Amino acid sequence: MAFERRLTHHYVEVQKNPPPLCYAEPKDPSKDMIHWIGWIEGAEETPYTGGKFHLSIDFSSDFPFKPPRIKFLTPIYHPNISTEGIVCLDILDSQWSAGLTVRTLLILLSSLLNDPNSDHGLNNDALQLYRTDKEKYKETAQQWTIMYAKNNK
Repeated sequence: MAFERRLTHHYVEVQKNPPPLCYAEPKDPSKDMIHWIGWIEGAEETPYTGGKFHLSIDFSSDFPFKPPRIKFLTPIYHPNISTEGIVCLDILDSQWSAGLTVRTLLILLSSLLNDPNSDHGLNNDALQLYRTDKEKYKETAQQWTIMYAKNNK
């Protein structure tokens, strides 16, 4: 199938040129290119420093014309990521482009951790705290990182 060939191309691209602080690959490349697993490491000088956040990426047969479903498996305190791990990111919805690669998606997710979008959110507690008390937000995000994402190899 054409979309599986395209996913194979994305997999090769990520292996040849891994994005900084993140990675993704098919769960079982010999059998299934549709279900991927990956991770994003928290960048230095962010509340997520030292954390490794695992995620799932599921592609439909409509890929690349429809975005993949991305879900954080590691709990994370972030305005744009729900407590169930659902991601609020416009490129995964209204701003999706068939030209986006898996590598680019990983970089954009990593960037979202460093720079939350305060206009929209899925975790209302984190969003309110981010808008009103960034220091308290950073403290809480650091606590969650220590609890759930440190030593999460």
